[in-house]
Amino acid sequence: MKIGIDASRYTHAQATGVEWYSWHIINSLLKVIPENDEVNLYSREVIVLPDSILPNKCHNVVLPAKRLWTLRSLSREMKSSPPSVLFVPSHTLPLKLPKRSVITVHDVAFRHLKKSYSFFQYHYLNWSTKYACKHATKIIVPSCATADDLRNFFNCPSDKIEVIAHGFDPPRPVDERVFENSEVLKYFEIDERTKYILFVGRLESKKNLVRLVEAFSVFSKTHDDFKLILAGKRGLGFNKILKTVNRLELMHKVIMPGYITETEKSALYKYCKFFAFPSLYEGFGLPLLEAFHYGKPVLSSNVSSMPEVAGEGALFVDPYDVSAIADALSTLATDDDFVQELVKKGKERLKDFTWEKAAKETLKVING
Repeated sequence: MKIGIDASRYTHAQATGVEWYSWHIINSLLKVIPENDEVNLYSREVIVLPDSILPNKCHNVVLPAKRLWTLRSLSREMKSSPPSVLFVPSHTLPLKLPKRSVITVHDVAFRHLKKSYSFFQYHYLNWSTKYACKHATKIIVPSCATADDLRNFFNCPSDKIEVIAHGFDPPRPVDERVFENSEVLKYFEIDERTKYILFVGRLESKKNLVRLVEAFSVFSKTHDDFKLILAGKRGLGFNKILKTVNRLELMHKVIMPGYITETEKSALYKYCKFFAFPSLYEGFGLPLLEAFHYGKPVLSSNVSSMPEVAGEGALFVDPYDVSAIADALSTLATDDDFVQELVKKGKERLKDFTWEKAAKETLKVING
């Protein structure tokens, strides 16, 4: 069988959720796909695979394009040389499809939080999701919450949807020299002795960071020695977050270092007191698993997929209730017995998520 895989998001200088999923699921699939199957990896530029992937396992088909790569370049390739099945690990199918196609829809946050998206983003995501629901043979989603959204918002047939949770790949051990070598961490005077709450993700309105900052302001009145680190690239709504920090006069306590490397992120996870993730919507919520790995107590929203992913390993709050978030921060800062139990449950929960398991389940869907 000839399997085609959209690898256009396999390599990305500043990878976020979809790029990381593409990298992990493609690498893991290449390890479980039978050697007698032919695999084409379609990409904008030449990609470099890890040494663990056999060179004869696949072919990299480079399809150059400056804009609309999926709708133009990949569509032309599907018309001229279609594979038996095409797997797209992101949100957009090409206009021309082979007989069988499988796509991953990570979330439909745009339908829940329309104001968090630009006009173009909203309408493009809405169109591409409708198109996928109509034309894809199968749709993989990372949670039951996202599956419900596809049925409720897009009338997607249940027999077309397959729920396959993302995996988790433990990062390399933390290099203790990172605080000395990182210009970002040195600039903000962050080291292993700093007492801080951590958030990791894009700094945008749907992550609910304005309310988190407001809750932190309340928390700081009784816990003056804590800082709040919001680590991630700026997104839509960042200016409102910044204005909130300035309005509450928290410039010296709320640190926003921007995009951080994996090494820097690992160090921040290892030394934080606890992890706060009060997002308004998540299709999966990979940072929850990262926090579990580092043995950190977690504050999470009680909406969308987060209770499904975290299980009993997090303290859940109503993300729209600033007082509830502030109270939860205080609980994690003071209740040692509860924190230890939470960490234990988080470690146990983490065992349910592996990329090998995700790849094997994904291959079953690809093979039909």
